[in-house]
Amino acid sequence: MGILEEFLTKVAETQKKYALPIMISVILMTVFLGYGATKISIESDINKEMPQDLPIYQLNDKITDTFGGQDTVILIFTLDESMDYKNAPKDIREPEIINYLSNLQHELESESMVNSVGSFATYISNMNFNDVEQVKTFLKAAPQLESFFSRDFKTTIMFVTADVGSSEEKIHALSSLISDDIKGLSLPAGVKVMQTGAPPMRVTIFSLLAEDALNTLLLAALIILLLLFVMEKSFTKGLLVFAPLTFGLIWTMGTLGWLGIKLSIATVGLGAMILGLGVEYGVFILTRYKEERAKGKNQLNSLKIAVPGVGSAILGSGATTIVGFMALTLSVMPMMQHLGVSLALGIFYCLFAAVFVAPVIIILEEKFEQWNTHRLYLKYSGKKDEHMRGGL
Repeated sequence: MGILEEFLTKVAETQKKYALPIMISVILMTVFLGYGATKISIESDINKEMPQDLPIYQLNDKITDTFGGQDTVILIFTLDESMDYKNAPKDIREPEIINYLSNLQHELESESMVNSVGSFATYISNMNFNDVEQVKTFLKAAPQLESFFSRDFKTTIMFVTADVGSSEEKIHALSSLISDDIKGLSLPAGVKVMQTGAPPMRVTIFSLLAEDALNTLLLAALIILLLLFVMEKSFTKGLLVFAPLTFGLIWTMGTLGWLGIKLSIATVGLGAMILGLGVEYGVFILTRYKEERAKGKNQLNSLKIAVPGVGSAILGSGATTIVGFMALTLSVMPMMQHLGVSLALGIFYCLFAAVFVAPVIIILEEKFEQWNTHRLYLKYSGKKDEHMRGGL
């Protein structure tokens, strides 16, 4: 017997002797790391996941520091062709719409968050148009301004610049501020407004990533749990495999949260990947243990065979997987580095849970089943002093 097998044999003996204290420690550890999981966030700014030490990014940072960062929100004003009524505007150059753009621009320029606003209204300060023909005449004298309009003159744009960086709070605040100003000035009937640009796109990406992270995790958990029920032909055995896997997932997310490692486009499916990669370890431990119990061996002897035998094998297999994922940390791309660290950490925790926690859960489950069986026996037999026969 090698050193690893001897160590795991001692572990099996400890798991049998101190099952309840170990389980309490595991729960406390899970609570602590689970709180760290609440601190985990998602990086929606792809630029943050790029190699910042490359000359091109260093030059960009230098320019930003010298001239200031600018984030642009693009407002699209277009005719709402779904509205069918007699007085619906047919041309975005209608005086009512142009005057609205002018008032909105002045309102936005007065906001402290906004650095500048650019639109057709920038060039018509203090001008009031009475009909669309006056606007057309003005544009003929300054044809370069037609770039603010679509070719069919059903759409115009406005550029709102601000320095919000990658702060999700600032991006949401800017978007809300613009929406409030648009609504506060009574948007002309027949016109609808849409927001686009880097800040709104980052907000959308953030929402999609958060939604995907949750949906993929729940779907993977449901499918894996159902497969475990089918393969093990038992709800109890399926849960015995899934429980330590859940611990491993919580520990992984909690550690990432405490370390401040954000989820990104590359790691948004981390939860599902960890569940898929780590589930087999628990299956091996449980199956080997149940085989020994079926032969009539007690808990201790079954553990002393299953934990060293299967444990040493899956630890070796898991170690090679961890090394493979850690190789990703050598990448120049931060997103690949984070992916490697996250997956390596997830596999480590799944291994730890399978070898050191799963046997404890199995032991406690068997003890509970025996206690419950004995309780029901006393209840329906009417006996009071009957003791359980056959030790575990």
